[in-house]
Amino acid sequence: MKMPNFDPTAGEFNKEVVNWEIEHEDVFHLKNLYKYMHKWLIEKKYLSVDGDKEKFETLYFHKVLNNGNVEHHIWWRVQKTPDKNPYLKYFVRLDFQTLNMAKHKTDGRGVKGLGTNKGDLIIRCTGWLMLDYDRSWRDNKYFSIIHRMFLRRIYRKQVEYYESRLYGELYELQSMIKQYMNLKNPYERPKSFHPDLGL
Repeated sequence: MKMPNFDPTAGEFNKEVVNWEIEHEDVFHLKNLYKYMHKWLIEKKYLSVDGDKEKFETLYFHKVLNNGNVEHHIWWRVQKTPDKNPYLKYFVRLDFQTLNMAKHKTDGRGVKGLGTNKGDLIIRCTGWLMLDYDRSWRDNKYFSIIHRMFLRRIYRKQVEYYESRLYGELYELQSMIKQYMNLKNPYERPKSFHPDLGL
């Protein structure tokens, strides 16, 4: 089996399903949020793209500024094969960016909180549904002929079902992050472009 193509923007059968961003400028605990999100992804059975079960980071950049504050760029790349489906896969990019992060003092005596920070945090999430991710249809001279018809006529409802599930999971993650950071959520989660499908 060939390694899946993990550039989701490259293939015509890879579809962007979710794209959201959270920005929070206040006091927060980056390390605890990081652990919380990591645990959630593990529980939802996401894996790293290189096969290491729990090491999601593909980039970790830490810069100390002249004033002693720090900035980060952290990338997570995860994948999931829902229901062990041999035809489709979820691929998710999570990018963390911090700006001008300082240690935060938590009481009047000047005692620093354990790992508490003050600064600007941006989390960006994009999720794709990757179809025929190992190219077993497209690279087979017989299956490649009927692949588009298979997608359009036979497998369309299944694709919509898995799109809807990915959409729901990643907006659940967004809500969890906002709740954890006590952010107001003035809007309901956007309606899915497909009706909810039951099992």
